[in-house]
Amino acid sequence: MNIAGVLVHANPKQVNEVKEQLVKIPGVEVHAATDDGRLIVTIEEDEEKMMADTIINLHHYEGVLSAVLIYQYSHDENLEEEISGTYIK
Repeated sequence: MNIAGVLVHANPKQVNEVKEQLVKIPGVEVHAATDDGRLIVTIEEDEEKMMADTIINLHHYEGVLSAVLIYQYSHDENLEEEISGTYIK
């Protein structure tokens, strides 16, 4: 599991439209939006590469001025299972 916290800066006149676009992306959740165009977003995906692609693609949405990775967490459940001696397939 991979989770990223992203600060998205949108055109203040398009905050609601950007929020509507972002919540349609699988694994993306918008937690807060300000009138001046800042959105607090989390992305949850299984693979880090997919997450990086999602963050990069946020820049392509109309009204998005920037998207910056603020926090990233990775947890490899398979590795944890190997270490504990439990193998689940």
